[in-house]
Amino acid sequence: MNDQVTAASAVDVFRQRYAEDGFCVIPALFPLEAVREAALAAEAVAAGETDTGLMPRLREREAGDGPPRLVKVAEPHNASHALRRLITRPEPWHVIATVTGARRLQIWAVDLFIKRPEATPRSNVGWHQDGPYATYWEGDIFTVWVALSDVSAETSPLRYVRGSHRLGPVGKADLFRTDPDLATAGLALPAGFTWTEVAAAVPAGGIAVHHRNTLHASGPNLSSQSRVSLALRVCTDNCTLVDKTVQVAHLDDRELAPVVYSADPGT
Repeated sequence: MNDQVTAASAVDVFRQRYAEDGFCVIPALFPLEAVREAALAAEAVAAGETDTGLMPRLREREAGDGPPRLVKVAEPHNASHALRRLITRPEPWHVIATVTGARRLQIWAVDLFIKRPEATPRSNVGWHQDGPYATYWEGDIFTVWVALSDVSAETSPLRYVRGSHRLGPVGKADLFRTDPDLATAGLALPAGFTWTEVAAAVPAGGIAVHHRNTLHASGPNLSSQSRVSLALRVCTDNCTLVDKTVQVAHLDDRELAPVVYSADPGT
């Protein structure tokens, strides 16, 4: 089935892909007008601006000389009403809940990533799973990667390893390896596992959803435009917080950690 079919008519296909592959791409979930507003807001937050009077929890830029090629901002929605409005729109979360089989969805963290045009590996992100970086959660967590700009083969798409979520945790790999071919070294892959990579092209307003154990990476941005995205870290009714660390100290703050879907009123 063509990936450009509407999410509503293809939800069963997306659910099957997520279950079998450990990821799926769902186009056209967020309205383009809201996405454009959020993309402008993302650049403003990355530049240190705020329209809420608050600041992000952490703003990281790559070390070295010259302009940054990779910008990462933790909890950017703390500083932007536009980003808050985008990530709490109810319509997309009904689809995401159906795809993942969840009855309750809460965003427990948000990361903004901006990849500037860069033909060298300086801004690559190495092969890794998200789970080993969130050991304080047991059970069902996943990432919703929202494209705020068109992501094609040239603009550093996420690269997934199909079916790798079934492997379970394979070790805490190095996100900051810049050679995506060598970055597979050190991962505890079982004998006989077939490594099949898929590049996830995502139009602006679309998403890629991936399981906590799905291996993924990204290469250089070979286009002339910045690649702007949000990584929404989501917990469900099928997970348990086993260690309340600083990363989740704001779970009771419904501005920073909104409950975006609940099948059971009052939860």
